[in-house]
Amino acid sequence: MDEKDNIELRSEKVRNLIGQIPPVIIRAGISVIFFIILVLLFGSWFFRFEYTIKTTATINQNTDSLFIELKIPANEISKIKTGQKVILNFNNIPNLYNEKIVTEIQTISHSLEITGDGGFFNVEILLPGKTKTESGRTLSIKKEIKVNAEIITDKISLFDRITEPIRTLFNKLE
Repeated sequence: MDEKDNIELRSEKVRNLIGQIPPVIIRAGISVIFFIILVLLFGSWFFRFEYTIKTTATINQNTDSLFIELKIPANEISKIKTGQKVILNFNNIPNLYNEKIVTEIQTISHSLEITGDGGFFNVEILLPGKTKTESGRTLSIKKEIKVNAEIITDKISLFDRITEPIRTLFNKLE
């Protein structure tokens, strides 16, 4: 029984020394965490993200040009302007995976078209008949096809995206 109760008691000063974390380690840890947060905030100022609207495009071949019509949902039309970049992806067509055409919006219709799927505005783009994709292939379209399209509406940094709700809150309070 005496062997089990062999408890070593230490003085109060020794217990305090063993139980404390050295202040140098605490300061170094706080400094490292602060430095990491500072680097992330600085980096977020330079990382830019593109806001896009995904839609479908209908491509028709006219006599010597391609006529492209995009259907934009009615709630997204306020973000669309002429001259914005449009990326047409041919991923849904066999043998044309990763083929893209990059172009710009030319005209925006201001009449609302209501279908069973919802309300849409039409956006039109005209391209030369022998248009090249980003990979250098020349496309000649013989019949109407539907492809996926992305309209790049804005480029904003990660820092602005994080701080935007805070700024709008302060602007509402003023």
